[in-house]
Amino acid sequence: MEEISVLESHGNYLTNNLLTLSSKYKSLFIVFSAFLIELLLILFNLFNNSGNIPLYIFIYFEVFLLFSLAFYVLKTLPPISDEHKILRFSLPVFIIIIGILFRITVIPSVPTTSPDVFRYIWEGKIIAHGINPYQVPPDSHLLTRFHSDVWEKVGFKNMTSIYPPMAQVSFFIGHILSGESVLGLKVIYLICEIFTLIFLLKLLRLKQINPCYIILYAWLPLPIMEYFINAHIDVVGISFFVLFLYYMEKGKNNLSAVFLAFSFLVKFYPLMIYPLLIKKIGIKNLIPFTIIFITTTVIFYIPFLTKDFAIKNSLTTYLMRWEFNGSVYNLFKLISNGAMARIICSILLVISIVIISFKYRDFVYGTMGVMLSFVIFATTIYPWYLGWIAALNPVLNFYSVFSLLITSDFSNLTPMGKIWQEYWQVLVIEYIPFFLLLYLDLHNKILNKKTNLFSS
Repeated sequence: MEEISVLESHGNYLTNNLLTLSSKYKSLFIVFSAFLIELLLILFNLFNNSGNIPLYIFIYFEVFLLFSLAFYVLKTLPPISDEHKILRFSLPVFIIIIGILFRITVIPSVPTTSPDVFRYIWEGKIIAHGINPYQVPPDSHLLTRFHSDVWEKVGFKNMTSIYPPMAQVSFFIGHILSGESVLGLKVIYLICEIFTLIFLLKLLRLKQINPCYIILYAWLPLPIMEYFINAHIDVVGISFFVLFLYYMEKGKNNLSAVFLAFSFLVKFYPLMIYPLLIKKIGIKNLIPFTIIFITTTVIFYIPFLTKDFAIKNSLTTYLMRWEFNGSVYNLFKLISNGAMARIICSILLVISIVIISFKYRDFVYGTMGVMLSFVIFATTIYPWYLGWIAALNPVLNFYSVFSLLITSDFSNLTPMGKIWQEYWQVLVIEYIPFFLLLYLDLHNKILNKKTNLFSS
């Protein structure tokens, strides 16, 4: 019996050593992947002098491949016991620090697949001179004296601004920091992303999800490249949105109301999850929540309001006419006109939100359901719009979202052409895998009761 006991102890010792050795090699692979990603981003900086879209697409895919491999290896690491608290803390922190480094690396890059940031810079400039961007379009003769190289790059010069007031505040601060350079905005974005990553990590811990899943946003090429190369404003709204979710889960309703308002004041998407709050906090608590939300919103809108309510003009045009890279919307367009397809998709989106509002069990998962419904039924899905679901994916780890985040890069083929046109092949590559994997994701999550997405 003693010999058997000795052999078992020796076997356990060897097994533990092998597991330790395996974990070390896997950890080294993750570090090596980070090094290669950093190298690719540096190479992009060096060769992207004037906005090279093919290079952007290539680097995006290469970074995504390395990031995916790192995540896969990370998932195979054995659970870290409570005895190794330093390691439990240090690995997620390492992932966040490297993710911040990736973002800093591409800050010098020029905008590549979209010129939207030049509109941001322009609007920040005219606000600094006391002009309302909701009332005076860039091509107005009143603004001739402000013309510069940035003005030449502004798109849709006949349209007034479509960006809400908190976005305008960001544009203004960016102008104060760096004038007509994009650097000021990117500094703001970096601060926002640091908060996003910190509170996303806190949210994962709060929900008892592997904190290392923070890599799903920290190293994801979409926020790194869309927000720090192309400099889209969504990154600010996402930061406030993550703060809202965290404090809502903590039960701090009043503070979460402020952050939801701030997020809404950058992009309007967060308003879609408002119906979920009825079930989450109840009608009684929803009343003060709503008062705080509306008051915060009004305070930021007041400086931009005019007698003719000009703030609605270009926004209405965007909502009624803009379309790009939609999935279900394009299917309905095959059997009807664009106006009817838009109405049908709007109705289906509202129905989806109502159903989710009644059926969800977990607020964060319900929020993801609403955001996914928006992606499915929206008329316009630019790659940077997907950052909103990307920030939630560390909680759910949906392979369908993973798929869309990589295939959406194909939509950058459109601005490469001499004329703006969509390619049906791109839509097929994007959405067929997405819908197939979404079905499997929902089936597996509900069947295995891992996340309690919806009530039975």
